[in-house]
Amino acid sequence: MIRVKRLADGSPCGPLAEGVWVDVEAPTDQELATLKERYTLNPLALEDAREIGHWSRFERYPEHLFLILRTLETPHRPKSRTERVSYFYFPQSQVLLTFRNEPVDYLEQEWKSFYPCSPIVLWQRLLDRGVETFFEYVDNLSDRVEEMEEESLPGDTPTLPRTVLEVRREVLATRRLASQAREALSHLERLPEIGPDAYLFRDLTDRMMRVYEGLDAARESLSGALEVHLSAQNNKLNQVVQRLTVISTLFLPLTLWTGIYGTNVKLHEYNWPEPFGAIFLWSGLLLIGGSLAWWMKRQDWW
Repeated sequence: MIRVKRLADGSPCGPLAEGVWVDVEAPTDQELATLKERYTLNPLALEDAREIGHWSRFERYPEHLFLILRTLETPHRPKSRTERVSYFYFPQSQVLLTFRNEPVDYLEQEWKSFYPCSPIVLWQRLLDRGVETFFEYVDNLSDRVEEMEEESLPGDTPTLPRTVLEVRREVLATRRLASQAREALSHLERLPEIGPDAYLFRDLTDRMMRVYEGLDAARESLSGALEVHLSAQNNKLNQVVQRLTVISTLFLPLTLWTGIYGTNVKLHEYNWPEPFGAIFLWSGLLLIGGSLAWWMKRQDWW
């Protein structure tokens, strides 16, 4: 599909016009041949544009400027695909050609809400829509990280470590996307073809830097949440071991006491008249156990 809009007034026009926005989505061989007849597309750039899953990059060809921007589809579905748009800018004829292999939400929205502007301003506006997808993701990620930090405090969520590791892998993948996009956008602000509008692209680079910093902060927070969860688990384990130690310590002297009186050796307490021998035995058990329990309580062992 090929769509063309005149930049001066936003009205539809033929593919041979100048000063236009040409939008191409999954072109057929015939449509691609028509594009090649009208616009001199560098073969290497066209090959990269048609490749599925290409990273963000910028290249300055003799025929045109070429930029691939790979962004995020939605911040609420981290497992979803990423969106990719290739931009061909012809400075002489003031033509901006957008090439994509599948629908891109923010580009469709910009096409419907288009208002007259220069090709540089239109290019910046489209790129800004793409950069905004990273900001939406970072905002959504911050909320998810806060929820995981709260869940890590009790330490009773066994699925939390797996969730944290999955989100960390997701953040690393998004960080690579953001790094490539920032590097590609940084070339635009130094181009002589851009002229006095270079500040527009400089702002995009600064925004991508803030996205990059936000992803780094989220990754550190995830590491902190995992450490808090593991510390809580270790504390629970220590409490269990402490209780078992208290029980074992209480029964150790009692076992010794009963073991002594369970031997076959004749002790003088056996010759005591009833019930003084039994009273002596059980009094010793209660005294030893009670003294140990009282001392452990004073030491805050339980």
